[in-house]
Amino acid sequence: MTALNITREVDGCLARTVAATSSLKARTRSWRVVSRLFEGVDFLARGVFHVWRNRRYLSPIKLANMALVNIQFHFKSEYVVGRPYRMKIESTNICNTQCQLCPTGIGLEGRPKGKMTFEQYAGLVDQLKTTLVALDLSMWGDPLIVPDIFEMIRYAHDRRIWTYISSNLHAFKIKPPRGGGKDQATRLVESGLDLMTCSLHGATQATYEIYQPGKRLDESIEKIKHIMATRDRIGSKTPDIQLNFVVTKFNEHERGDFKKLAESLGCRAVFSWAALNTRFLNKDQKLQPLGLADDVLKKKTRDHIDKWLPTQGGDRLEIYREMHERGELNGEDYNGKKAFGCSWPWRQSVINWDGQVVTCCGSFEQWEDMGNVFEQPFSRVWNSRKYRMARRSFKKKVEGADAKDNPCATCPGVML
Repeated sequence: MTALNITREVDGCLARTVAATSSLKARTRSWRVVSRLFEGVDFLARGVFHVWRNRRYLSPIKLANMALVNIQFHFKSEYVVGRPYRMKIESTNICNTQCQLCPTGIGLEGRPKGKMTFEQYAGLVDQLKTTLVALDLSMWGDPLIVPDIFEMIRYAHDRRIWTYISSNLHAFKIKPPRGGGKDQATRLVESGLDLMTCSLHGATQATYEIYQPGKRLDESIEKIKHIMATRDRIGSKTPDIQLNFVVTKFNEHERGDFKKLAESLGCRAVFSWAALNTRFLNKDQKLQPLGLADDVLKKKTRDHIDKWLPTQGGDRLEIYREMHERGELNGEDYNGKKAFGCSWPWRQSVINWDGQVVTCCGSFEQWEDMGNVFEQPFSRVWNSRKYRMARRSFKKKVEGADAKDNPCATCPGVML
């Protein structure tokens, strides 16, 4: 067995271990003592997997920062001495498809559309590289739309940062550019990208186009085959390719077939529960309140959940079933406590293409912005009063002015 195959076997084994410990933790949640035991086991498994996966990119300073941040997360500190060791730096919020559960896909007008320049991006990476372990260049758009994306990935890779992108592949070109030059698959592999997720959400064309109307599954599969063949031709270990399947009522019956499809392509299938984005149901395309009557909004919420919610699922789906029963979710129930153990305000952060910082990957509207890193250092935004009050809402109720425009104050700890 080659060193490359051994590495992939270890990766797979550790990934399966984390999946198993996570499942055990979820299944024993109602048994306090046993649950605490499996929480510890799951934390240890995730730690081993994280260190193994990022072994090429770690340093004593990064390890010390990770330890410090996790201690402060445990105690829910409002002021965080360390820095987030995982980041999203959004290369663009422009997308070329209409994913039916994505606010970008259904045409909601959040912040203006644009792309981060390479110079802006490089300045941020240089500012964050000492403590940053993992970087995701995806957010509300498709990173392959950005002409500089391969250079952006390489810039982070050369500064010992693990890199990731998620793409629907519709902007990906198999053929090399006119006039010669390397094709995109070669540039992707040579960029040093560590992991790429390809968003498919279906094993057949009929199911695939429910979520991505007007797009072809066979075209995406051909592109995946081309990337895999290019990686093997070059003899590179990376990028690992995983295929994403957001489970909904329309596709849940294809989970087994999707796993087989991924295996046939030499990829890993990743299943996740859909975020139904019910928080936008009482807003128009410009995100202005519709002012719907309570009974009308409750019916709209129930109909939306009925349409998309899978018949089976984990704890995250229970909150949608509760919302369906009541027709709403009382956000005030979560001001001071959370139903889910979100760690975003401590371990991770997001910088949008325009420099605005938000607390998590669910933030879409501009009122949720914490500050702009093109106007002040990230360290100042990271411990600004608004960011600290977002953290406070995890263990104390946030009152008055501090509750206004606080994205975490009424959030249950998971994007709904």
